[in-house]
Amino acid sequence: MFSKRAKPRSIASRLILFFTLATALLLAFGLGTFYWLVVRHAFAEDNAVLADKISALSADLNENGPNVFAEELNAQRAAEHPAYWIRILDPQGRTLAETPGIDRLLPPEIFPSSQKSPSAVQNRKDYHIGAKLFSLVVLSAESGGEAYTLQVAQDRSSDERVEREFALLFIIVLASSALASAFIAIIVTKRGLRPLTQITRSVARMGPTHLKERVAPAGWPHELQPLALAFDDMLERLDDSFTRLSQFSADLAHEL
Repeated sequence: MFSKRAKPRSIASRLILFFTLATALLLAFGLGTFYWLVVRHAFAEDNAVLADKISALSADLNENGPNVFAEELNAQRAAEHPAYWIRILDPQGRTLAETPGIDRLLPPEIFPSSQKSPSAVQNRKDYHIGAKLFSLVVLSAESGGEAYTLQVAQDRSSDERVEREFALLFIIVLASSALASAFIAIIVTKRGLRPLTQITRSVARMGPTHLKERVAPAGWPHELQPLALAFDDMLERLDDSFTRLSQFSADLAHEL
């Protein structure tokens, strides 16, 4: 039993496939690089803002003392979406003051170990709770010769939401661009292969009674001119062969 050969792909389908894949890869690389740069810049900016915040808190604690610092925290009203959640612990690890509502979301034990100011942001801890994302840092600060601990949580939920929306937009743009490139590839390929269809029709019209006709390579694209020249040469040889054969037949009939 002979196995059936797979039908070879057409030139048009190959060109469309290669063009679409190349366009999709270029778009994925470009959009992916842009996405990475945007996300990286956003997180770097958040880290810089967080570093400024803990530096300001440390200076405030050192300048005004823990009591004034605690009064300022206790005086804050519970906001719906505060940007920062702060807790101050005394040298014995007891809570002196905290942002209203932090105890429900961020208990003290989930924060990382205490760090000095320069390395606090570098050793931050990202913590998810429900749909919220927090960056947690712990800073050791001194005031009045005693060491206090500042627990600071930066709400990055909006940044994560923007990142997800940007990722979804990236997928939509990539998919729509791939479809558009496929559509353009079909149009361009059909127009590019139109001369090949025309030369095929010209060749199909020729037969034993039309051996004097020629493809006329001057009107074809540069890539098809060698094919047209070769076909015209073949027609010329066939015409010459048929002429000789006709002459030979006529002479043979005359002799008979």
